[in-house]
Amino acid sequence: MKIFLGFVACFFLFSCSAFQKAAAPESREKAGAWKLIFFDDFITNGSFDTGKWTYCSRQHPAWKKYITQGADYAHQSDDNLVLRMDDKVITSDDVPYHSGGVSTSGKFNFRYGKVEVRARFTSGKGSWPAIWMMPQDDTYGGWSRSGEIDIMEHVNNEDVVHQTIHNAAVTDASGGSTASRSATYNRDDYNLYGMIWTPDKIEFYVNNTLTYTYHKAANAPDREWPFDQPFYLILNQSGGAGWPGPIDRADLPFLLYVDWVKVYQIK
Repeated sequence: MKIFLGFVACFFLFSCSAFQKAAAPESREKAGAWKLIFFDDFITNGSFDTGKWTYCSRQHPAWKKYITQGADYAHQSDDNLVLRMDDKVITSDDVPYHSGGVSTSGKFNFRYGKVEVRARFTSGKGSWPAIWMMPQDDTYGGWSRSGEIDIMEHVNNEDVVHQTIHNAAVTDASGGSTASRSATYNRDDYNLYGMIWTPDKIEFYVNNTLTYTYHKAANAPDREWPFDQPFYLILNQSGGAGWPGPIDRADLPFLLYVDWVKVYQIK
């Protein structure tokens, strides 16, 4: 009997390990409290799922300065969404760099829930990968009045990632925020970046460890809490402008690998 029970235990442990990628990560919430409402594990090679994602577009903000729509800069490979930034010459597009980004704008948005993203990225002077959220509509006015939720940002060669809230109360004229914290991560490896958003707080996580909580004050005005409206997801590899500063070309290409994205809401 002892031998049989030992065999069963070993089989159970092996099975749990073998299916670790598909299993829902641990959470501080009670088991079974969450319902999965959005999922992508990027398992096919080639184009991303256009029913879920759309290319980001090049515009004025620093992170969008070199955004380039095309498979070279946003594609699926080896069970990852790969977002790239490089200095490849494109004769029809006369900018010094090109970078990739996708979002769920117009495809998927939600109000309140849990986001978990397993990802890794390269580092380098001028690099700026990010996992974040913006409001589907500017209900309370243009940036930053309608809010922004930065689940993960990394700049240059830092040993920390940044997790930040933007709104009219905490964001200054230069774009900096007083509602921001840095957290350590496993460099050159995959990490689990998470956020839990409820009607009265936003919690940030790295590898299932709570790193920062932004609380809604009682009777907070919308300038402090514009987070009562649907937001969408953005994944991008940017750089060379704004926060990270100029690029060292020797560090290119910059790459953000996203293993999977999961969004849950309370049942």
